[in-house]
Amino acid sequence: MTSRYSIPEELQRRAVSIRGDVPPSLSSLMIRTAWEPVISRLEEFRSGETVTLVVNDSTRPASFRMLAPIEQELCGNVRILFATGTHRPVTFEEKNQLLGELFSGAPWKNSDCDSSEMICIGRTSRGTPVSVDPWILDGNPVVSVNSVEPHYFAGYTGGRKSFIPGVSARETIVSNHFLACLPGSMPGELDDNPVHLDMMEALELIEERVEIVQGNGVMHDGELVHFITGSCEASFLAAVDSCSRLSTLTETARSPVVVLHPGSPLDVSLYQSEKAIYNCHSLVEDGGVLLLVSSCTEGLGADHMEKAFKASMDSGWVAPEIDQYNLGDHTIVRLRNMRKRIRFALASDLPDEIVYGMGIEPVHDIAAWLRQQGCFNPLFVPRAGFVVPLPEKGA
Repeated sequence: MTSRYSIPEELQRRAVSIRGDVPPSLSSLMIRTAWEPVISRLEEFRSGETVTLVVNDSTRPASFRMLAPIEQELCGNVRILFATGTHRPVTFEEKNQLLGELFSGAPWKNSDCDSSEMICIGRTSRGTPVSVDPWILDGNPVVSVNSVEPHYFAGYTGGRKSFIPGVSARETIVSNHFLACLPGSMPGELDDNPVHLDMMEALELIEERVEIVQGNGVMHDGELVHFITGSCEASFLAAVDSCSRLSTLTETARSPVVVLHPGSPLDVSLYQSEKAIYNCHSLVEDGGVLLLVSSCTEGLGADHMEKAFKASMDSGWVAPEIDQYNLGDHTIVRLRNMRKRIRFALASDLPDEIVYGMGIEPVHDIAAWLRQQGCFNPLFVPRAGFVVPLPEKGA
């Protein structure tokens, strides 16, 4: 980070840490071992039809380390599908960064949520129409790799999110995201989470039509520390169990001033960085202030971001029903609730007029700003987009 985003040393000493011990980074041999339960199936794939390989886009950790040990099993018989959802497309340069030199000659594309070629295969019990990329449904087997970390309304990323929203049509994504306006859609929670449960129903419809083998990784500070393969559900839930031990914060006491850094690559835009706010806003005392430190080099990151922050200041705004819902309205619901008790500040590259317009205080000197707050016990949460202040399971 540049000096504008430098966290003062005194504040760094107040950094909140996770409760669990961080395991060492996995070696290539360990990752290969994790693939062993499904290697025989991958070898059968290679001798048959083309394998569709579904991988993270540039807003998630790169997939090459998870895939390198099985390149031989898939090479020459694979095509790459980037699970972009409603995110911008992956560029050719980013494709090489995300996959390294793996599958360099393989056909590849971004999933286009607005494509007319999306295929509808039914609806979930909550009414979500399930339409997905044709590469998923043309009879070829699918291998997907993903990363699991806390998600502010789906509970956790990974698993089913490779498909919903990763390779889904916009109408599918919008309908599923509407459920984030409902109770239970929280970070680190799955059991009564309507977004997660809807995704799992959609995944079942997909798995009725295609065989999927999945690997789910758990990252910490850019290192792959756990990796599990198998069915989408089984590998995802095992990764969630591992992730929960690396995403539970030691600190549960509130502070009047909380400083968050979302962690890379979430600091690329406000859209990605705001996940840190949703994960950790509960650490701020009523009447306190939350400072988000993020360069936001790609700006807001989503068209609805400015509207969402502005609408959250409107006392007359009413949460929509499904037929009036627009993608991003769920963020307004959350921001409105947060604004009732805390203030927001932002140290970023965004123009001050945009930041002020969203009801956020722009900060250019973190140390000076902290002195102005007159708080002697601020908290600093690094990697705030990947952690949540949840009680330990069993505690």
